[in-house]
Amino acid sequence: MAPVNNLRVLVLVVALLLQAAPAAAGEAEWKLLTGQANLQLQRGNLRQAETFARDALAEAERSLGRNHRAVDQSLVTLALVLRSAQRYPEAEKELRRALAMREKALGPNDPATALVMNNLADVLQMQKKFAESERWYRRTVPVFEKAHGEDRRTAVSLGNLGAVVYAQGRAAEAEPLLRRALAMKEKVLGADSPSVALTLRHLADTLAALGRDAEAKKLEARAAAIQASKPMPAI
Repeated sequence: MAPVNNLRVLVLVVALLLQAAPAAAGEAEWKLLTGQANLQLQRGNLRQAETFARDALAEAERSLGRNHRAVDQSLVTLALVLRSAQRYPEAEKELRRALAMREKALGPNDPATALVMNNLADVLQMQKKFAESERWYRRTVPVFEKAHGEDRRTAVSLGNLGAVVYAQGRAAEAEPLLRRALAMKEKVLGADSPSVALTLRHLADTLAALGRDAEAKKLEARAAAIQASKPMPAI
């Protein structure tokens, strides 16, 4: 806030305090509700998580305003709950709204915006909307690479990009994407990571589609060995 240099300062300060008090209380309530939503989501209590997430969204809109950053964060939290409940069309709706807000506030090349793009690509992939999912992954990966380098976020998005390209019948194009994702996952997650096993399976399917069965079987065997010792991830 710009400094005030006249005798109205006392009146203005009192007015600001009266305005700020409900907002501060609302933000505290929103944080509490959001924390409970995330806790219940981690525990697998999806019905309770959804209730807290919707209450957090309503609190953010009521106390902080429909364009406040807390609203788009609440939309993302709610979408994660809905995605976990396999209610993909509902999750997609919330993510589209969150993405529109985040692009307007931060721009399309901000890592926080890319995170929502990635989540949207994921729920589209789960609905077999592969062409649109691919478009969002292709926007996500370069932003993640620039912001984070070769880390888990970049590796997972790249692997998912390869998977949706393969799902559209473009095995030859999918292979280099999956090989790069595999190398990155091995580097940042470890060679025996369940996420590595998932990419191994995707790459094995790709090679089989290209008629390279011997290579595919070796990758399948390696993926099976990892899976036997560790549970497979969702991504």
